[in-house]
Amino acid sequence: MARRTFVKALGGLALFTGTTRRACAQPAAGGGARLVAAPATVPLNPSAAGPADLWSFTGDAAGARLRAPLGEALALHLTNELPQPVSMHVLGLRTENALDGAAPLAGDAVPPGGERSLTLTPVRPGTFLLRPAVLAHAAEQSARGLYGTLIVPEPESIAVDEDVIVVLSDWALEKSGALRASFGTAQDAGLAGRLGNWLTVNGVTPPQAVRLPQRGRARLRLVNAANARIFTLRFDAMEAEVIAVDSIAVEPFAPARAMLTLLPGGRLDVVVTPGEGATVSGLFGTSTVPLVTFAATGAPSPHADEPRPALAAPDLPAAIDLAAALRAEAVIGGGLDPNRPATDADVTRLWQVNGAAFTDQREPLLRVPRGKPAVLAFTNQTAFVQALHIHGHHVRLLHPLDDGWEPYWLDTFAVPPGRTVRIAFVADNPGRWLIGSAILDRLPAGLATWYEVT
Repeated sequence: MARRTFVKALGGLALFTGTTRRACAQPAAGGGARLVAAPATVPLNPSAAGPADLWSFTGDAAGARLRAPLGEALALHLTNELPQPVSMHVLGLRTENALDGAAPLAGDAVPPGGERSLTLTPVRPGTFLLRPAVLAHAAEQSARGLYGTLIVPEPESIAVDEDVIVVLSDWALEKSGALRASFGTAQDAGLAGRLGNWLTVNGVTPPQAVRLPQRGRARLRLVNAANARIFTLRFDAMEAEVIAVDSIAVEPFAPARAMLTLLPGGRLDVVVTPGEGATVSGLFGTSTVPLVTFAATGAPSPHADEPRPALAAPDLPAAIDLAAALRAEAVIGGGLDPNRPATDADVTRLWQVNGAAFTDQREPLLRVPRGKPAVLAFTNQTAFVQALHIHGHHVRLLHPLDDGWEPYWLDTFAVPPGRTVRIAFVADNPGRWLIGSAILDRLPAGLATWYEVT
């Protein structure tokens, strides 16, 4: 399906629901939620002749939807009905190392036909993404739809009329409507990643329609569940303020030029007050696609004259002693030549960090005692933007001269070609933690490293 065909189809399509095997995460015996990773048949493109064979927790393409109160234990029971081992990482959620999900570095995966129970206790509110984390299989599982969201509400609700989850994903479809069958190719792993030609918002054809009272406000929980696509989002005809980045509250700020970038695996919470004709749109190929639209009806919002919402500051260090920090450098190399992509390359070693693919690394990038500050420098010597996700900690993005940092915390960040990016954090969470490509197709191809907090 060509992108222009997709865009043309948007005008005449109603929202639809795929064949539903499980409408949501099922309650587990004794409380909590039961997640069953299983095959699902879903008509992603309703104009195509046939459906797509997905892997899903819900029987559709929307992904699992979990909610948990702040500070209370969430019991999960995971059953694996897929032909590959499964382990899930919850991006943004602080956990102990054994619950991180990055298999085999931090624990074991659930084998085909197996099951496992675990308990997560959220220590911060926020918008979180469940993403596959078995390094060898994460890319295919994500491309087939195995993901979900976890929402942990604030103790006191903020002044908005609607709280809307917006999960963005793209799909590589054949004209028949089936998923492109080739997974893990050298081209996907060594170039830009598995970029889809069909776009969904919450598992269906966009746009997502949001109804509000007059002068109403909505909180948009924007989540990028795509394997490789970096979304450029535009907020037209509305007031918009970012209130959280990568699951961590920030001092509210307006997007520069009404635009935001959402990396694969990234999360942004944005409060919007739409005007006439307001739309959140995204660049998809060379076309701009409406993702979220708004309609105002009825009486004015009870929040219309209230102060703009803001979240409580996170329990993260107010300062990081950069002078006392332990430091390490990571040089990213490899990938394929876009003009002459090889077809016989060793797919597990297409990318390297400090000259070694992940499978060949024997020592951590950095070993740091608990409580010490750390600074990691990432230099991108490749022709591609590198999006990286750090497990175990949120980090500050340092200014080029180490004379300060951006006013938000991240766990997913970009390193442009030919550039060096430095991050800083206080190493307060013991264990062995992955730093891997957020473009999941590069993860099994060697683009990862790890650090240890002792």
